[in-house]
Amino acid sequence: ILKHLAMKKISILILCFVALAGCEKSGDLNFSEAIQGGCFLDKGGSTKKSPTFDGDTVTYTITGDNLDIFLGFNATCCGEYASSSKINGDSILIEVTTTQIGMCNCICYYTYNFKFTGNGKNYKYKITVDDYLTFTGEIKP
Repeated sequence: ILKHLAMKKISILILCFVALAGCEKSGDLNFSEAIQGGCFLDKGGSTKKSPTFDGDTVTYTITGDNLDIFLGFNATCCGEYASSSKINGDSILIEVTTTQIGMCNCICYYTYNFKFTGNGKNYKYKITVDDYLTFTGEIKP
């Protein structure tokens, strides 16, 4: 009987371990919206007057239980872009793709502010702009 009880306890422990090990991070992070800025505000049609451009960049801020990820990139003016965002386990995946190539003779600084609600701490991110620009990192408290 003791051997049977010991085996039962071990089986329960193994089942609990397997259940916990198989769980993905189930945080409460949810995508809220993507706000376009920079050259998007001018519809990409005006030249930038400054001879220097902001560099391609990604930054993030955490305010309370909200996460904002800022993306800025340089591209030919008059272009049109679409974005998508998804959360896969502990990773935030953002893609920006060209829907219409810019045909104007200038360079513009396009920006996005991706807003998330929920706790974004300790998530990893990967952001791609077409096939030429990729940012990866981890969101730390």
